[in-house]
Amino acid sequence: MATRAGSVKKKSTARKGVSTAKKKKAAPRRKKTVKRRKSSSFVTPGWLHWFLTVLMLALVSLGAFHFFLRPYFYRWKPCFGEKEYSVCLPSGYRYYGIDVSHHQGKIDWTRVAASSEISEYPLKFVIMKATEGGTFKDPNFDFNIEAAREAGFVCGVYHFYNPATSPSVQAGFYRRNVSLAVGDLVPVVDVEVHPHSTRKLQADLLEFLRLIESYYGVKPIIYTSVKYRRRYLDTPDFDRYRFWIAHYYVDEPGTASQWCFWQFTDRARVDGIQGFTDLNVFKGSDSEFENLLMK
Repeated sequence: MATRAGSVKKKSTARKGVSTAKKKKAAPRRKKTVKRRKSSSFVTPGWLHWFLTVLMLALVSLGAFHFFLRPYFYRWKPCFGEKEYSVCLPSGYRYYGIDVSHHQGKIDWTRVAASSEISEYPLKFVIMKATEGGTFKDPNFDFNIEAAREAGFVCGVYHFYNPATSPSVQAGFYRRNVSLAVGDLVPVVDVEVHPHSTRKLQADLLEFLRLIESYYGVKPIIYTSVKYRRRYLDTPDFDRYRFWIAHYYVDEPGTASQWCFWQFTDRARVDGIQGFTDLNVFKGSDSEFENLLMK
């Protein structure tokens, strides 16, 4: 194909990307001198570090011993007093008794009575579980109360209180399932479940106690621990009631409240009962014990 004269440009002999001009050398950059700040942090001396470590370990060990191990050391404490039912007995008490529920299985009450009769510290009373909340009845209650009465024991019957259930429902359930006879202990309520509201627990429990007292004609006994008593039931309204206090591995229960029964161990062994059972004492005279019986 013909082209116009002069329209054809000469190809550049210069390579693409190669500049004919000389590259200017870049000026060398100055290095910035960074001034290091002197550290103001305190360096802990080695001896102080070890001292604090040892101190912390000592405090943790003391806390663990006090709250977790010390109670168990009491079990291995030498018994300088009387020992019976595989436990060391507190001194100064004449009335001993046990409390049971379905957790002890089927109890041979004939054997319990026989072993108690030959003991220097015979069992005189038995407190057994009957009901819990508004629907649960101890499956062994009917058998236990009948057999224990026939064996000659003074019987008490307790209700396990549930703060989440209406006090009127619980009182009605206890009344329908428990017929106390002359010579039985007055009704007992077991209070140990921690509530969502202290004020509601106190009001509801007082209502339960009022209903039970109205029906049976006697003031019930309140079972609880020392800590629970101090935390939830340390008011003048509850000071009007007698207490059955649970406090293990001590020489005396740590409360000045008006207690009449003390559950001092959960490690007793009684012939006729499988495994361990709780052992209790009554504080008072013969006439004071008689005053706690149904007339």
